[in-house]
Amino acid sequence: MNRVQIRRAVLAASLSLALAVPELAFALVNDPPSVEHQPAQCSVVSKPIELCASVFDDGDIAKVRTYFRRPGDKEYLITEMAFEGARFCTTLPGIKAGKLKSLEYYIQAIDTEYETKRTSTYQLQIQTEEECAFPAVQKDAKKASAITVHLTSTKQGTKVPDYLEPAGVTVVPAPGAKK
Repeated sequence: MNRVQIRRAVLAASLSLALAVPELAFALVNDPPSVEHQPAQCSVVSKPIELCASVFDDGDIAKVRTYFRRPGDKEYLITEMAFEGARFCTTLPGIKAGKLKSLEYYIQAIDTEYETKRTSTYQLQIQTEEECAFPAVQKDAKKASAITVHLTSTKQGTKVPDYLEPAGVTVVPAPGAKK
């Protein structure tokens, strides 16, 4: 049996049990996580970007990630979000001056039952300090100097993309990427 067949068999058995013992029905349902995120409107050129989201689930959260890319690119880059007491946060590398006017991103949560939920795709405007009234900027120097970016395709190579500030960034290439 493959994973899909096993999941279908478990679901069928769960439904049969729920019909036989209605009190157990609520315990057998696994909903996907809920992701609440106030989209950042802008960030400042060359400054690391902080993004946060509140994530809730009827079970346990396995991972929360931010997927981001240059508008028009096919492949995304990923940063892991860390739980910080009341929400999950991540730091993205800053955008080099003159390279991009915006950055596309979304946030995805996965629970321990492999249910997923993602936000819409947002456009984060990259502006000067004078233009951006409420920037999504990482103020914690320690977090700004320890950014890990996972590449999702061998086509992305093994280095920090040319539009991102490389300071403090560690790149994890996609499996099979040539050095």
